[in-house]
Amino acid sequence: MLKYINYQLLDDEEQQKQLERAVAPLISRNIRQNIDAFRQYIPSALQLLEQHEVQQFSVFCTKEQQLNIVDFATGRVFYTIDPRQEVANELSQYFQQASYFCLKGGVDHLDWRHQSLPTKVDVMLVFGMGLGLHLLELISSSRIRFLVIYEPSLDVFACSTQAADWREILDTAQAIGTHIFLQIGSEANSLPAELQELLDFDPTINEIFVYRHQFHPMMDDVINYIMKNHGDSEHLLQTSHVFTPYNDYADYVAERAGNVLGTALISPIEGGAAQALYDKNMLAFSRFYPKVHKVLLEHKTRAWQLVVDPSGQMNLYHQQRRALFHLDLKGETDTLVDYFVCHPYKDDVVLNQRTGRKLSDYIHFSMVNRLQPLIERTLTKQSRLPKEVESLIIFGVALGSHIEMLSQQHQIKNLYICEPNIDYFSASLWVTDWDAIINKADESGGRLYLNLGGDGSHYFYDLMAQFYQVGAYSIADTYMLSTYYNIGMQKAIGELRSELKVVLALGEYFDHARYGIAHTYHSINNGHRFLKNDTKKFENHKSLNLPVFIVGNGPSLDDCYDYLREYRDKVILISCGTALRSLYRNGIQPDFHAEIEQNRATFDWITQIEDRDYLKKIRLISVNGIHPDTAELFRETLLCFKEGEASTYVFHNGMSKQGLKIASLAYAYPTVTNLVLNYILKLGFKQLYLFGVDLGFVDISRHHSSYSAYFKDDGSEIYNYQWRHGGGLPCAGNFRPSVFTKTEFDVSRKLLEQAIQKAGRKIDVYNCSDGVKIKGTISLFPQNILLNDSEYAIEEQLVDLIDVAFYSSQPEMADSIYQLFNKLKFDTTMKSWLNLIENDITCLDEAKSLIRQQWELVKKAAVVDSDLTFCLFHGSSNYISGILTKVASNIQDENEDFIQLYNDVLAVWRDYLTTAYEGYQSQPLVCDSVSVQYLFK
Repeated sequence: MLKYINYQLLDDEEQQKQLERAVAPLISRNIRQNIDAFRQYIPSALQLLEQHEVQQFSVFCTKEQQLNIVDFATGRVFYTIDPRQEVANELSQYFQQASYFCLKGGVDHLDWRHQSLPTKVDVMLVFGMGLGLHLLELISSSRIRFLVIYEPSLDVFACSTQAADWREILDTAQAIGTHIFLQIGSEANSLPAELQELLDFDPTINEIFVYRHQFHPMMDDVINYIMKNHGDSEHLLQTSHVFTPYNDYADYVAERAGNVLGTALISPIEGGAAQALYDKNMLAFSRFYPKVHKVLLEHKTRAWQLVVDPSGQMNLYHQQRRALFHLDLKGETDTLVDYFVCHPYKDDVVLNQRTGRKLSDYIHFSMVNRLQPLIERTLTKQSRLPKEVESLIIFGVALGSHIEMLSQQHQIKNLYICEPNIDYFSASLWVTDWDAIINKADESGGRLYLNLGGDGSHYFYDLMAQFYQVGAYSIADTYMLSTYYNIGMQKAIGELRSELKVVLALGEYFDHARYGIAHTYHSINNGHRFLKNDTKKFENHKSLNLPVFIVGNGPSLDDCYDYLREYRDKVILISCGTALRSLYRNGIQPDFHAEIEQNRATFDWITQIEDRDYLKKIRLISVNGIHPDTAELFRETLLCFKEGEASTYVFHNGMSKQGLKIASLAYAYPTVTNLVLNYILKLGFKQLYLFGVDLGFVDISRHHSSYSAYFKDDGSEIYNYQWRHGGGLPCAGNFRPSVFTKTEFDVSRKLLEQAIQKAGRKIDVYNCSDGVKIKGTISLFPQNILLNDSEYAIEEQLVDLIDVAFYSSQPEMADSIYQLFNKLKFDTTMKSWLNLIENDITCLDEAKSLIRQQWELVKKAAVVDSDLTFCLFHGSSNYISGILTKVASNIQDENEDFIQLYNDVLAVWRDYLTTAYEGYQSQPLVCDSVSVQYLFK
């Protein structure tokens, strides 16, 4: 359970470095003498080491000044904090109960069999090398003729050369006549053939001892096979047998989980207090979570069963791999909870919001820049989990003791629990008092959300749905605790953390809300048309049968221009964002162009095309908030509302009251391709083709089409893309095994997949892009496209569709709706707000009270239709409240520095509100003035 490196390191980094410096000479000495030993005894092993490059595992020094092995990709470790004592205890047990099987003599129908290790052994198979601390004692305690060591990882073998004394191991083996065979890189799946080789050498060999030093997905299946076929030489020597690794997420076992030797005596649960607790818990689930109750009633144990282990504690037991989940349930639970309480921010959703030069003049980001050093002081200080927790996500229930303990020690308002393995959750009902946890949440007005089963890929969508119910504010104050490692769940956790950061970064702060309202006002006033929400009146329009080419600006677009030209007159073509310039330079004019950003940077990018006549032949599709200057470049502007925006709330409601039911898009972010796909699906088109919608890249130096404004005429980048965005994350490719993506693109992919899945009708989406794989699309090379000539004039059909699908312009509505908002009420609310935060706080109660009062003020303004305060400041208030809450959670009598830190953040917030309030008063409908011309100079 606690197989993570952070539990085994000192909190003081300097002290930890001192320990590492102290053991460095020992490691160096071991490496030198071990190299000499391999050169003398096993030259082939030395050759492996000389050619080896570390891939996954390395040694580290624990706070007990011992060496251990860590998987540096995941932070998991092999051993407990005292590997030498752990291995000594294991050897002592093995000498008393050594596992073995016979090559002949008849089947006895036992899974495993044990005996005391004899003084002489013909063959011993060792599965797993680890640090190699068990090897010398094995050959010293019993005269072994053939010692075969299977170690799948060359990394782990290299670790053993830094910790074990191979000189003494090999010298001793030579002295007593032990032949050591190192099977480095082998998962033992060729064991039947190797057993036959041993028999060919000595036909009298029969009894073979098995020492499992680590669990391994493939080796465990091999061990199971040989142990179950004891005495059955026909099966044991069957070289055609195919071994199957335990790769399912529910079968995961840590390398050094409990019962590695397979000798533990376990017993089933028998009634009593455990049965009473189970019955009580099931009753609580039947009342509060009937669907969960039904799942639990119908669940049948798949791999893990609840048992009483040799220490008398409840434990989880994997029946096929003979693994115990816990080494010590109580000790591990206490350590897990204590560590998390003392180090909560290490698994925290980071609040940092940074921006580049483009938006640096926005009030929000100028204040954020002032807050950054204060935030860093908050997040890097040694701090504790507060007694009152706004939101906590726990990944992994197992037996749930840690959840019960945290629930007892802390008041958790919103508790989200994710457990993919129903075996675990079902077993937890016999161990954890879920009834008390559920009733405490119910009585205190809290929320307990259970996400059970699956592989974790749906966590983002499910949790976001919950966050939106309690408010985005809770995202900014959310703690995360990962209980145990599981490769599928760990991947989902990493993705969730990245996605939540994207959501936070996309939060609607003051400047975005302000300019969104102003731009929407000008859109209506300028006569832009809006899509009708009711599509039934045009759902059978002939134009909706036309194929639609959606063109993004990914690097693979460079290979598609010939195909776009070939089919141009047979399709509706839509360019996305910066793809427009690439199309222009290749002589292709789209029917529609799409933009999603509301700042004026879109104007600068588009006007890199110095051909206004070209632009005036194209229609613009976007969401409300598009910059008026950008819209003015095009022939016609056709809009939807974007859900969740302040400007949508202001004008969508107003237009609805006057009989205009405008369509709103839910997933029109984070890229313009998301907007276009949702827009086209809303209109009702059925046949879509994606070009240049790579959402990634094969080569970081080719991140967009070479014809786009991202590149100069000489082919060089206008800015260092890799330096600003990073080198990318590997993901499945559309036409190749893998490509690279970045977090924003990955979120975009998932939301595209969700939009396709929820289309609610038959659609065909062909992905012709050499980028990421998008579920729900059909991979199609451009050269394989087959299209017939259109039966009717496309332009005529589009004009007719637009006439029936979009409302006519209503410029008079701009003022009639905006004037419904009362300037006096806004002024009154803002003055009350500034008065509320006028004074510094002096204690924790005042700090928490101020956050609460501020939130109540914002919520009160939200129910007043004519008060714009909530629309303008809701996002910014969430952001600041998140920071203030984190600082407040650290205010203690013995740590008064956080009171000053709280007041420092409050001072920045006062300036933020004052500047924003005064700016909006003086110019309420001013448009954004961002410029990115510096990129092109």
